[in-house]
Amino acid sequence: MVPQNQYEIKPLTLQDRKKLRRQFLFLIAFGVFVGAIFFFIFKFVLPTGEMGYIPVFVFTAFALIFGAFISYFFWGTYIDLKKGVKQCYTGIVTDKRVNKHTSSSARHNRGGSHAYGSSRKSTRTYYYISIENIEHSVSYKQYSQAKLGDKVSIEISPKKKEVLDFKVLEKNNDITDLSHHTISKKRYERDEKSIPMTIREIELVKKMFFKTIRKDLVYLIPIIILLFVLWKGIFIFLIPLIIAFIYYSFKLLIKYNRYAKFNRNGYLKTVTKVQVIDKLKATSNRNSTKFQIETNHGNINVSEHIYNQVQASQVINLHKASFIDLLFEVSFDYDN
Repeated sequence: MVPQNQYEIKPLTLQDRKKLRRQFLFLIAFGVFVGAIFFFIFKFVLPTGEMGYIPVFVFTAFALIFGAFISYFFWGTYIDLKKGVKQCYTGIVTDKRVNKHTSSSARHNRGGSHAYGSSRKSTRTYYYISIENIEHSVSYKQYSQAKLGDKVSIEISPKKKEVLDFKVLEKNNDITDLSHHTISKKRYERDEKSIPMTIREIELVKKMFFKTIRKDLVYLIPIIILLFVLWKGIFIFLIPLIIAFIYYSFKLLIKYNRYAKFNRNGYLKTVTKVQVIDKLKATSNRNSTKFQIETNHGNINVSEHIYNQVQASQVINLHKASFIDLLFEVSFDYDN
């Protein structure tokens, strides 16, 4: 629960009330649509007796779930209108997050088996902005308006957390100036240099590199085992395994070739000076969390440790191992 001293309570305006009342219309229309479907099922499909008693219980359960779902949101909107107030947050954008939720449903054949059925995947994307480390769910339009370091205000309803108003009050001047500056590529020179690595950095790069190799082997070793086991089977079923084996083997070969160049050339690193424009955290219910920073030299995937270190408009030095292009460290340029 968010402490009350981190937001200001204001009365709902006439525009706010209109926006909340529109939720009633949507819920009523959705309720009528769903009700008509269940009415048709209970009136004309289930009474025939061809499907037995189990479908009756299943559809009754679904009807109750949809009824509870619609009632919950209807009640939430009613409470927000009854209270007549909204929560107003004002502050600096400290983080941004995109969350993708993927769900799948299987289609069954008439006999109830899904052996010959198909599955359907649907993905919904949710956008979040953290204001003074308090996360709020927003629309894509609102998400794209603000960057890290901007001063924004957001007004939400207490119960449903409906965004009633969102404004960018003040842009991060350092980022704005940088964005305008980098439009003209001729006026900006890439600050990059190549220098030898320290023993500590070499050990760190080796550890990180072989960690990526182990991840590739996790996929390659089971493929090799399956090829040995199924080698005398039907060739058409082996084709996907052979393609996967060639792909991961080629991928490993390229990595080792680059690592060999890294060794032969004396363990060099490339240090590139960039400025941070924005940060992005991507979460998913099927993939691990990814961290990315937007700089004046493009977007860069980083570790969580580096992501938490950098802030908007900071000038940073990216330390990458030469040839293997592995980002292993970030240092700060305090002279800028």
